[in-house]
Amino acid sequence: MAPGIKITGRFLEILQVEDNDGDARLLKQALKKAGFPNRLNSVASGEAAWDYLTQKHPYQAALRPDVILLDLKLPGKDGLTVLNEIRQSEAFKNIPVIVLTSSESDLDQNWASRLNANHYLAKPYDYEGFAELIKLLREQWMKTFRKRRP
Repeated sequence: MAPGIKITGRFLEILQVEDNDGDARLLKQALKKAGFPNRLNSVASGEAAWDYLTQKHPYQAALRPDVILLDLKLPGKDGLTVLNEIRQSEAFKNIPVIVLTSSESDLDQNWASRLNANHYLAKPYDYEGFAELIKLLREQWMKTFRKRRP
């Protein structure tokens, strides 16, 4: 790093859309050891994800996420519908979306790609399996840095 340049960062705001409590807890544990500051906010349905993004009750104080981790198999509104709504919205279309799902269906992968998901990852089943996701999130966090002179 060049002398006189100071790098400051902030928490990476993560919105997790996941209906499985066990999977949500596993991600929370992995992020505690990720090595970068992050704030994980979780919702359990597609409807709740949209309410969170649009700051509807009970999410009026929700911060805009830097990245969304989206399961596809959700109760009610599914993940592909949520992804489509995000990409159609001027306010949210540039938020990176990582599809994190147990679905290995070619059809799901193709639709996620057509809807411009940034990444499509198979859901890890243990802590070690989160390495690729943590790497992607760390890269996203690095983008939140800004350089400033003292």
